[in-house]
Amino acid sequence: MKLLLLILVLTVSVACSSDGAKEKSFTAVKDEDVVAVVKGKEITLKDIRSLYFVDNQDIPIMVEKFVQEEIMVLEAKSTGNDVSEELDSMELLFPLDNSGNEDFFESQADYLGITVEEYYEEYFKERIERDAYVNHLINERLDISNYRVDELEVMDKEINDFISTLWDKYEEDIEILL
Repeated sequence: MKLLLLILVLTVSVACSSDGAKEKSFTAVKDEDVVAVVKGKEITLKDIRSLYFVDNQDIPIMVEKFVQEEIMVLEAKSTGNDVSEELDSMELLFPLDNSGNEDFFESQADYLGITVEEYYEEYFKERIERDAYVNHLINERLDISNYRVDELEVMDKEINDFISTLWDKYEEDIEILL
């Protein structure tokens, strides 16, 4: 249950963040454009859109949030975390035909020009793997088990402070190209 709560908090954090970037239009950015580089790994807009629905006005926000997630995944992997059990659990919780995400899978598959099954196998499993690494890292580094549901804002602040610390740690390895 804590895992699902953490995913919800992170999703809300990503969805609700804004730095006034909604004022600009980023329609000139193409899917194949590299929008960020993290530790030498190029990230295209398509990489981000493959995992998330992104409106054009939200591109800068989502690029930043994707980079934050990327450094959290890198940090979790650097500690030797094994997420295989979490992946198995998430696949059981969110099976292809009964996940509650069918509309999203269908729109993403259409966008990528693949079948829903291919989307689920490749991209959704990548999404849950990234979530598992992030959850592992946060549970390992932060004591969020003591927060109550009415303390989500406090927990969100603690998570955001942790992400800021990681950003500082990886800052020399991050380049946002927007």
